[in-house]
Amino acid sequence: MQTLALKTLALPVISMAAIATWLAFVVQRANTRAALAKLDDTHLADIGLNYKQANKEFRKPFFV
Repeated sequence: MQTLALKTLALPVISMAAIATWLAFVVQRANTRAALAKLDDTHLADIGLNYKQANKEFRKPFFV
């Protein structure tokens, strides 16, 4: 892997394609969690979750 030396800090060189892929993944994750937050107890039960589990998931930051 190539690195870019910046004084004493070495940063990896990341391609634009990798950044775009990561960004698309993060947006999809955020959208999925937003949809999860809108489900009622009946729909949550259909996918095997309860409100507490769903709440824990949709409160996570987008990057986790």
